[in-house]
Amino acid sequence: MDFAIFLYHSYMQEKQKTTDINEAMANAIGKTLVSVVGSSLTTIAGFLALCSMNLTLGKDIGLVMAKGVFLGVVCVVTVLPAMILELNKLIEKTKHKEILPKFKGVRDFVINHYKIIVIIFLIILPIAFYGYKNTGIYYNLDKSLPKTLPSVSANNELKEKFGMVSTELLLVDKDMPDYQTKEMLNKIEDLEGIEWTLGYPKIANLGIPKEMLPQDILGMLQNDKYQMIIINSKYEMATDELNNQVTKVNEIIKQYDENAILAGEGPLMKDLVEISDHDFNSVNTVSIAIIFIIMIVVLKSISLPVILITVIEFAIFINMGIPYYTNTILPFIASIVIGTIQLGATIDYAILITTKYINGRKEGKDKREAIGEALGTSISSIVVSGLCFFGATFGVGAYSKIEMIGSLCTLMSRGAIVSMICVITVLPSFLMVFDKLICRTTIGMKSKIKKGFDNNE
Repeated sequence: MDFAIFLYHSYMQEKQKTTDINEAMANAIGKTLVSVVGSSLTTIAGFLALCSMNLTLGKDIGLVMAKGVFLGVVCVVTVLPAMILELNKLIEKTKHKEILPKFKGVRDFVINHYKIIVIIFLIILPIAFYGYKNTGIYYNLDKSLPKTLPSVSANNELKEKFGMVSTELLLVDKDMPDYQTKEMLNKIEDLEGIEWTLGYPKIANLGIPKEMLPQDILGMLQNDKYQMIIINSKYEMATDELNNQVTKVNEIIKQYDENAILAGEGPLMKDLVEISDHDFNSVNTVSIAIIFIIMIVVLKSISLPVILITVIEFAIFINMGIPYYTNTILPFIASIVIGTIQLGATIDYAILITTKYINGRKEGKDKREAIGEALGTSISSIVVSGLCFFGATFGVGAYSKIEMIGSLCTLMSRGAIVSMICVITVLPSFLMVFDKLICRTTIGMKSKIKKGFDNNE
């Protein structure tokens, strides 16, 4: 949607300069192609970074979204221009006055008060980053499901009536002597938080010989390789207490059987916590690194990729920091993927302004004029794109009864607005402040250092 909006707005601007619609479309494609291709590459790269996750969910999301962006760009640069030209008469008949303003006041305010905006950025940054690093997350997937579901209601019944909060299954060698099994179970039961254990040795303590047990009951507790022991804990799923308890249980059982297996939701959630921590770090690092490299190639600059990523990361810190200050706990998957999705989906806003700024400077305009024109001709496109992104995700977030989906969509919708505001305000301010550095570190702009730097400072 972003690319289609950018192309159409550029086409409408070119139409005001010429009566030949073919020439207008050609000029529009020429002026937006670099930003569209650059934006699409960074967006695709950001989504593909999700494939570095160990969780298959991330790979599925990344591939589907990257494929969608690629197909969307192909259609935007081929099908969309053809349809606009073919349906030009119908478009002219059905067009109406622009609802959105020209945003000249916003442009002028940003250009005239860029130093104040940078100061505000420096004040908000540590606050946003602190919230971002301390936002609470949960791993228990049951919490993301409606409480009215039969499975959730059944689990709650087990907790209330039978005290079965967290139950693990232990598989040990069938031929382990009963005295060792009893000794192992006694050590496990001595751990804080363990309610009870159940296995054949427990039944044997009641004086019931194995030969007297019905085969169907014995078959549930033993097979030709393992004997199964049930361990019940009072700790909630995916809590630090349960994770520490699982570690201690594993240490005990490995003393008696190196091949013993501890299974169940508790160990599963502990593994999920460890995998999620790895995925969070790898996805963020990979997405930033890949996008940084692509922008160096597309923008032919060392400094601009740093500035653009800084602006979008600032928006991500704000978006992910808000839940900390509102005491909102997020599902673990949101903390992993939302940063990459927001970075990949909204970096194109920044690239659009930046490419226009570069072209303006190369044409001989001073920095104030180049940035003002780039911002003025881009705000409408960015606002429409941001609002479309917001509208597409906000409704799902508000309607969904599955908290994981609702949280993701709410974060994406809010992220679209936050990124839109940051790109319109912070990015032009950075371009004003670092214009001299940008000219020195961008191919084809070194001759523009003096023009617009001495005159406007």
